Amino acid sequence: MQDLKYGQLTVFIAESNAALGLAGADDFATTVATAFETRDEVAVILATGNSQLSFMDALCQRSDIDWSRITILHMDQYLGMAEDHPESFSRYMQQKLVSRVKPKAFYGVRGDHQPVEEELARYGQLVRDLDPAICVMGIGENGHLAFNDPPADFDTREMIHIVELDEACRTQQVGEGHFASIDDVPTRALTLTVHALMRPASVIVLTPEARKAKIVKRVLEGPVTADYPASLLQTAPNARLYLDADSSALLDRRS
Repeated sequence: MQDLKYGQLTVFIAESNAALGLAGADDFATTVATAFETRDEVAVILATGNSQLSFMDALCQRSDIDWSRITILHMDQYLGMAEDHPESFSRYMQQKLVSRVKPKAFYGVRGDHQPVEEELARYGQLVRDLDPAICVMGIGENGHLAFNDPPADFDTREMIHIVELDEACRTQQVGEGHFASIDDVPTRALTLTVHALMRPASVIVLTPEARKAKIVKRVLEGPVTADYPASLLQTAPNARLYLDADSSALLDRRS
């Protein structure tokens, strides 16, 4: 597997999406094992979305991860959406991973809880108390991290906040097959902040597929700016970015 450096960020290029998923699962398993050397239990933040599917499938094939000692948090939820809605990210996490690996606990973001301020306080406190050791996420087609669309707030030290979703982000949800049209995609969401996502000791970023090639080139080869939130990864020595042949195809500095 080819490896490169962009600023302080280490980038690995796998041959395929499947190979990327296997490499990400290897990294996750190794990092969890290291964390268990100093902790009895570990909390992790995991992403949803099509970019995570090969990784989750690879995780579920492993027998060397002690899920009984792992608590899973996730990143975001559409504002007003119930947990059992077909496009709920909590439901996705339950179906794709939680029901298969049976972790110690899974805490979902309650998008329909009222008042929403109570949910922001509850989930923010969970993140602080559990102090996740690992965050696994992707990069959106507009460069977002979780639902922190451009221009992202790099300065807040809150753990979770409400955001407006931009058109590119909502279009991506349609393109991935989650909604029939952009009119069906909610316009607001609760999301972990950039600070919360980057705070764990290890950040694993999985970004396959040709549709991500343009934004990958921009966030790695351009300046760090809130207009391309994932560009902040260039400043993150605790992060590893995994690309495949398709998502890395436009990079100038491959050799």
